[in-house]
Amino acid sequence: MGLALLPHMATAPPFPDGLPDTFFDTPDRLSGAAVAIAAGRVRSNQGLSEVLNGLPTPTFVLNGHRQIVATNPAGSALVRLLGGSEITQGLRMGEALACVNVANGPGGCGTAPQCQHCAAGQANRAFTSQPMEYDAEFRLRSSSPSGESSQTFRIHLAPLSVSNEPMRLCTLTDITAAKSRDVLQQIFFHDVLNTAQAVSGAASLMTEQDDPDVNRELAQIVSVNAARVIIEIEAQRDLIHAEDGCLRVRLQPERASRVLVDVAELYRRSPHAEGRSIHVVLSVADDLVSTNLAMLSRCVGNLVKNALEATAVGDRVTLAATDDDNDVYLTVHNPSVMPADVQAHMFQRFFSTKRQLGRGLGTYSVRLIVHSYLGGQVSFISVAGAGTTFVIRLAKARTSRLQ
Repeated sequence: MGLALLPHMATAPPFPDGLPDTFFDTPDRLSGAAVAIAAGRVRSNQGLSEVLNGLPTPTFVLNGHRQIVATNPAGSALVRLLGGSEITQGLRMGEALACVNVANGPGGCGTAPQCQHCAAGQANRAFTSQPMEYDAEFRLRSSSPSGESSQTFRIHLAPLSVSNEPMRLCTLTDITAAKSRDVLQQIFFHDVLNTAQAVSGAASLMTEQDDPDVNRELAQIVSVNAARVIIEIEAQRDLIHAEDGCLRVRLQPERASRVLVDVAELYRRSPHAEGRSIHVVLSVADDLVSTNLAMLSRCVGNLVKNALEATAVGDRVTLAATDDDNDVYLTVHNPSVMPADVQAHMFQRFFSTKRQLGRGLGTYSVRLIVHSYLGGQVSFISVAGAGTTFVIRLAKARTSRLQ
């Protein structure tokens, strides 16, 4: 199998009034005919073609406008895996790999507001200014007819000259599995271990106490922390199964407001809520939804934990349930505002606002479970003066399902 030098396509967008404004990198690109000429030069360079075909990692040759000139077999396989375009020649990386942010840019990949926070975009822009080797780690959220996926890649850019035309060699290494291992190590060696130690400590104190009131308090600590360990382990198990597409979910009619009340009670007794309050507002005429109560509770719990961590001591996190004719809305609000770079990476795997190793599955897992298994939608808004609000929207259960 040779290089993916497919018939060229007219990838230059029709900009009758000149190039559009851009939020980050330049939108201009070469015509399909010009890209095809460059591709022919790569194809005719036998040594370069053999090297590219022999590389086991996805590799792309890009021109000075960040357009794909050639793709090796591993690169073509990656594009197919992510549900990207079958014809990559002339496209930019985000367009070929079906990045969800491409549609937000007036000139495609590199021109959307989110692109300024993309490490791959930053590396390509730096390369344009000063051609040299660059390495970066970036997260990709791609969308295809079969759904969304999230991966983490290491990108490497290196200068390349083909028939005296300056180009760049771009290789992508999928490090998602390594990141997954780091996450599990952090969760089970740190979070779960710390919680288990709290259970052990409280249980030990119970054997030394004769005061029934003290023992009742210690028993409560044991119960809460043991439940937290179970929740964490079950959440990771379900996430792994969800990503593999083999998670079994049984949906049944439930009252959505029950989730908010239970989650609020659980987190009021957690260390995350120290010095902070949790307020629940129920304003629903009919909050009956078809869902899995345990999974929905974990999703809401993730959002509440994130909200508490982002809330200053003395402030309040508000949980609310509202509805309209068709849907029920569960919202989690805190008064803080997320920086633009955090908002741009929201719902991406392994991205964390805490900048710690092994973090960053909270909102990603919420979106995956709610969208793919609970039949709902997750969104957020974060603006100065109003704070940050996450919304889980669920369709109301049909009354016929109760019969």
